[in-house]
Amino acid sequence: FPVPGSPFPVPRSRFPVPSLRRNLFPRSPHSSRVTFRGLPSALTDSALIGRFLRGDEEAFRELYRRHTPRLRMIITRLLGATRRDDVDDVVQETWLAGCRGIHRYAGDAQFSTWLTTIGIRSAYSRFGRAAELETELFDDVPAPSGAGPASAIDLERALNRLPDRQRAVVVLHDIEGFTHEEIGRHLGIASGTAKATLSHARSALRRLLNDGVSHVG
Repeated sequence: FPVPGSPFPVPRSRFPVPSLRRNLFPRSPHSSRVTFRGLPSALTDSALIGRFLRGDEEAFRELYRRHTPRLRMIITRLLGATRRDDVDDVVQETWLAGCRGIHRYAGDAQFSTWLTTIGIRSAYSRFGRAAELETELFDDVPAPSGAGPASAIDLERALNRLPDRQRAVVVLHDIEGFTHEEIGRHLGIASGTAKATLSHARSALRRLLNDGVSHVG
């Protein structure tokens, strides 16, 4: 199974910018409103976080605009086709959790990585017990005959046919570049389990692609 840089189309949509800052950190009536000097888009994430913590809601809006597209893309891939209706809720949950814990962000990792970690856990929590109990032996999954050349759409469909944990491990390792140790921490499994899961998932993807997953609706 080749490790692609990013074979999946990036979802194109407009993202409403929620006013989470007002709900999570109500402004003191005695505090003055903090305003930007210069363009918010020119500031670093660390500068925006500092302004956000001092009460500037526009700083949060810039962070949201900057990081939500990639966050949404990852969450969409993790949840798969059967949970597309949950994507917006998980994105919202991720930002809510991020805002509540942003004062603990130490800056030892990129903010996008820190936020993605929260999103991964929020998405994985949707799988429930099914992901813990699913079989790892997915190599005998039936796939339709009538093979054709694999495409990005075929790969997307094949990925969506995997069990939840296997799909999550493939997305995190082969697409997002996480190590097995990092995947284990994010999903609450042993790194050896993550490695074995990836091996089975790749075998299943090969069969689905070779047998013509493009005929699957």
